[in-house]
Amino acid sequence: MKLLQEYSQEEIKAAVAARYGQVATMSGEKFNFPVGRDFAESVGYDALLLSRLLPGMWESFTGAGNPQAFVDAQPGETLLDLGCGAGLDLYLYSQKVGPTGQLFGLDLSEAMLEKARRNAAAVEIDNIEWLHAPADAIPLPDNSVDLVTANGIYNLSPDKDAVMREVARVLRLGGRTIFAEIVLKDELPGQVRREINDWFRCIGGALMQQDFLARMELNGLANPRVLWLGRNARTGHELSLCAVIRAEKQA
Repeated sequence: MKLLQEYSQEEIKAAVAARYGQVATMSGEKFNFPVGRDFAESVGYDALLLSRLLPGMWESFTGAGNPQAFVDAQPGETLLDLGCGAGLDLYLYSQKVGPTGQLFGLDLSEAMLEKARRNAAAVEIDNIEWLHAPADAIPLPDNSVDLVTANGIYNLSPDKDAVMREVARVLRLGGRTIFAEIVLKDELPGQVRREINDWFRCIGGALMQQDFLARMELNGLANPRVLWLGRNARTGHELSLCAVIRAEKQA
């Protein structure tokens, strides 16, 4: 068995793309992390809303939690969702930015992006542009986005500082990032980070909470703070928590 420490960053990204591609294409399959409607409802997505949506919108949902109540997207704004998956969060953001807004959905998995495209077309959302790229190399210009969101992308990214720098780069001055992420209360024992499956379940690549916030500030994101902290089905290890975090880009 290949140990996690033996993987290069590019190998980790390729493995993440492949595994979450399986999540997109193998509906109903069991993984070593929560997927689907029951999980979405357990973290606060509205059951009646999910009932009105096509199953394709929620059957591959596998975020870190639910940032929706904290994402203050406004009509006409430009919003980028990192690791957009099959598009459930993007659908909800589309209701906030409205038809005059601009949405970008970025994902490392082509299969997830194709599913998200189909889902958006089914509900007639036509102001989303799809980006097949890693979160540490966002194919957008500097100062082009009002709001960057994510739902569990940092722990899956091997170079978290690069992702943070990219978020700061694409944000306009005064823009903000608001997202859900798995963080740690204390350092994990080494045996919990042994193989790539530990990475997929959002524990192998997670950072301690204070380290995460400090890195954000070092990488150009001001006033990072936790808006909400709790546990859910993604926080299986006793040292892990789900945090909703906000920071801004200041001059």
